[in-house]
Amino acid sequence: LNREYERKGKFEEQKRLWESSNQKIKNKKEELDKINKGIESKDQLIQDRITVFNKYFSEISNKLYGEHFVLSSENTEKGYSLTISSLEGRLGTGKKKGQIASFDLAYIQFADELDIDCLHFILHDQIENVHENQITSLLNEIVNNINCQYILPVLRDKLPSDITITDFEVLSLAQEDKLFKI
Repeated sequence: LNREYERKGKFEEQKRLWESSNQKIKNKKEELDKINKGIESKDQLIQDRITVFNKYFSEISNKLYGEHFVLSSENTEKGYSLTISSLEGRLGTGKKKGQIASFDLAYIQFADELDIDCLHFILHDQIENVHENQITSLLNEIVNNINCQYILPVLRDKLPSDITITDFEVLSLAQEDKLFKI
């Protein structure tokens, strides 16, 4: 009789653990449903903000390359997947630096329009990989019209000849004039 009571107690404990686990799973599913509904309720806001961002992104990329780059989103089971593409066709690998510059400059304009706090400076390296025409457009036509400081570490001889360096120069370093005097 004692063995049977022990077996009964063991099965009752397993049943209690089973029911407790099922209740925890039910609670987690309810929490997930609330989170998913919250995400879905923000979908239109996300799409609206992407539209505002694309207004700037497309305009800047068109000035640089004559192509309209756009940001698009896809809601997947893991969250939002963001993709950049060109409305005119495939995006070439040679345009990546210009695409990054367009994106960063567009974000500053987007953030300013929506009163989102953001840094108003951009630091890009290896700008010499961008074609001279785009560097000229970037510096002379685009950056001057955006509320930001655009920082480019670049060698003088890598900049296009039609850019007046002194108009943009804040700090100039040379072999004889090093930053930390070392």
